Amino acid sequence: MTKPTFIAGCAGLALLATAALAKDAAVDVRASMQGGVNPAMLSIWKVTNEAVSEDGGIDPELMNDAMWAQVAQGAEGLAASARVLAGGSTFVAASADNVSISAGEVPMAQIQKYLDSDPQGFALLAAALADHGEMLAAAARAKDAPTAGRLVGELDGVCEGCHARYWYPE
Repeated sequence: MTKPTFIAGCAGLALLATAALAKDAAVDVRASMQGGVNPAMLSIWKVTNEAVSEDGGIDPELMNDAMWAQVAQGAEGLAASARVLAGGSTFVAASADNVSISAGEVPMAQIQKYLDSDPQGFALLAAALADHGEMLAAAARAKDAPTAGRLVGELDGVCEGCHARYWYPE
């Protein structure tokens, strides 16, 4: 198991455990992204960016068992992290000690307003991301390059659907 995959898997499990212990607690969106979703995505892209086919999908000739396993594990971590987000009833954009932003980024207080305006919509988009991750994990376990390539290619759009609504709506 590679280090990014291990980290993504551990982060996903930690988020699931946290959610199970505090069902009614608010979900920290930024921490979930930083600790679960982002590492899982990076783990997936690390492999798939190295195995791009001429048509932009995944070239199965460039994949080996370890690479397929890393994509599957990254996708499982992505799905687990997104399920934690989807399971929330209330959402905190970021904890008080994690609100620093870079120039040009939206302040966490503004993101909180977006989340508060439609928490159910946010949960539905998170569930869609989890479903996508689960489909990618299944395709990777089956070593189905056409399906996995399509799903990896669609990940940006799935993420953007939420980011456009809750992170950067203007």
